[in-house]
Amino acid sequence: MDIPTNLTRSTVTVLVPGIVALSPWVLALVQHTDATFGFKGYPTLAHSLFFASVIVVGVVCDGLGSYIEARWDGRRNSELEVEENWYKYLSTVLEHEPVGYRYLSRLVTAMYFELSMLFAVPLFLIGSGLLAYLRFPSFRLVSILCTIACIVVTIVFFLWQAYTTHGAICTTRREIMRRAVAS
Repeated sequence: MDIPTNLTRSTVTVLVPGIVALSPWVLALVQHTDATFGFKGYPTLAHSLFFASVIVVGVVCDGLGSYIEARWDGRRNSELEVEENWYKYLSTVLEHEPVGYRYLSRLVTAMYFELSMLFAVPLFLIGSGLLAYLRFPSFRLVSILCTIACIVVTIVFFLWQAYTTHGAICTTRREIMRRAVAS
């Protein structure tokens, strides 16, 4: 049985980094504060919140990694013709369609995910901020300020990420079509 590439990619680039990045922080909070995140009284809710947090952190890590990759490509483009070779590869026809069609499909899925997360993450943060506000009365102002700051950062991040992905989609479509007409 073949594992779908998108599932493998999502697991390796989103879930694993999210778990790695978030786990010690959650463990530290649970062991060294009164925070239980509901694991004792509401384990299903607590696990759901943890899983959602893992996804958010993993997506941010994945986006930052993609940004670094794009910067490397830009720096090496003149010596290794990264962009030209990329579009030649995507224009290569395998099994009656260009390789780039699958790549475009993945990009479109990524962009829709990023646009959905643009709304989902702020809602998640508002809910999490409310939980922190109710659970830690002495830190209410901190809860509010942290929630607002995180909302602003994630909105900017997901807008930027989706806009960048949209640019990659448009450029890739143009190059594939240009090369298809030329051949």
